[in-house]
Amino acid sequence: MTLTTESWATAELAYEVAFARHWDDVFRFAIAWTNDWSAAEDLTQEAFLRLWRSRATVDWSEPIVPWLITTTRRLATDRFRALKRRILPGPGAGPQDPGLRERWLDVAAAMGRLSPLERSALVLTAVHGHPTESVATLLGVSAGSVRSAVSRARAKLEDA
Repeated sequence: MTLTTESWATAELAYEVAFARHWDDVFRFAIAWTNDWSAAEDLTQEAFLRLWRSRATVDWSEPIVPWLITTTRRLATDRFRALKRRILPGPGAGPQDPGLRERWLDVAAAMGRLSPLERSALVLTAVHGHPTESVATLLGVSAGSVRSAVSRARAKLEDA
């Protein structure tokens, strides 16, 4: 697909608008998932970098926030997996920092009790303050499913 100069200019302008409008939303989502300011900055930057690289193929007539949130969630999941491999190496090998391992196990245990729907619903509604209906649309489920997922997530975290 060959893009004209006008198409590139339109894509770049759309990217700039998305960056200005949604940086804070994506960052808040990332920090809610990681509970780490610098990790959230890295994830947000990487999500927008991927959007920049995809700007010519993205359908800018559709809302871009779901694309950004999905990308950020996938990046965060990859980051958690890499951290888990680093902290909990294969059988027979001990972790580098026992305190780090204990903290990871606490977080992993609490978050491990949540399904992806529960975690996403909780982060988007309780942390970001998005309305239930908007979250339902973003996640592709009913508003009742979102409310139920948030309730289950809170109960599981309280028990942790």
